[in-house]
Order: sequence, then structure tokens, then C-alpha cells
Amino acid sequence: MSETKIMKYHTGHVDPWWDDSFKQLDYIYYPLKNTWDEERWINEGYRGSGIGLNLKGALYNNSRPMPDYATPFYTLFDWDHVNIAYYRMNTLDALPLHIDVYTSYRKMLDIDDSSTIWRCILFLENWKSGHYFEIDNTALVNWCAGDYVFWNDSVEHFAGNFGTEPRYTMQITGIKNKPNN
Repeated sequence: MSETKIMKYHTGHVDPWWDDSFKQLDYIYYPLKNTWDEERWINEGYRGSGIGLNLKGALYNNSRPMPDYATPFYTLFDWDHVNIAYYRMNTLDALPLHIDVYTSYRKMLDIDDSSTIWRCILFLENWKSGHYFEIDNTALVNWCAGDYVFWNDSVEHFAGNFGTEPRYTMQITGIKNKPNN
């Protein structure tokens, strides 16, 4: 008897409306808020190899002015309290296997139960060699600009850039109220 895998994430595609000016944004490497993951990753060997792996990426989030072409990202899904952030992973930036905890988002909205929070990663450019995304033990590569994947708080995922060019995504976070998106 074969076992059916229940999909814990959803994928889709939108036609790109943005240009590549997101590459010129002033990205910042913020400290990780989930230091327990960073400690676990170091214990798993992600540091100490001498290759300069950086356990995070750089953000340009909506605490700063967003470009005009960012506005449609806020309404891409039927979600409430949407926050967006441009995310850049340079060569050897990685976020090893983890589950999102939404520390700042939960604090901002005074949310105790994170199960209604959803996260979407939308790929701003076509896939390039060395760019990687994994979700629920499934590797995603060869994406096209406009492809996206979204999930809730219980799904493990992994992102990294082991190529020579930056990896750019749009991170969308919101409260999903309706079951069919």
C-alpha cells in the first residue's frame, strides 16, 4: 500500500510586474531573533568549517519606505495585517532547517497563537545555479520569476545561496482567514 503525503505548503505563480530595482535597495543584516536555532545550527556544524557561511540573509522591510511597485504584494493573497520584506541572500548566506516563529510580527499584533500566520516566499528572479529552497523535505529549484510558495507556522524549510549571484525574494507574512487561498 502506498502512502499519500499531505502537502503542508502551496505553490503558485503570478506574472511579474516589478523591474530589477529591488537590487538597489539598502538591505540590512539584522540579528537573528531565534537564537536557539542559531545555536542548534552551530552545533550541527554550520560554523567552524572556515568557509565564511553566514546564517541569515539581508532584509529591506516595510519599516522603511517601499518602492511604488511593491504595493500589489500587500494584496496578493486574501490575508490580513500583511507585512512584506525584500530578502537578499548573498553567496554563502543560509538559513538551515527551521520553523518560522514570527517574533516581531506576533509582538506587533499581540498574537499568542501563531497557527493563523502564513508566510510566502515569492521568487523575484529566475532560478540561478546554487540558489536553493527546501520545504517539508522537498527541494525547490529551477523556479521562474513570479513563482511562490506559502505555508503556516508548522512547516520546516531551508534557504541558501551557494551560487555566485545574489538570490532575491519577496517575503510576505499575514493572517490567513479563508481556507481556499
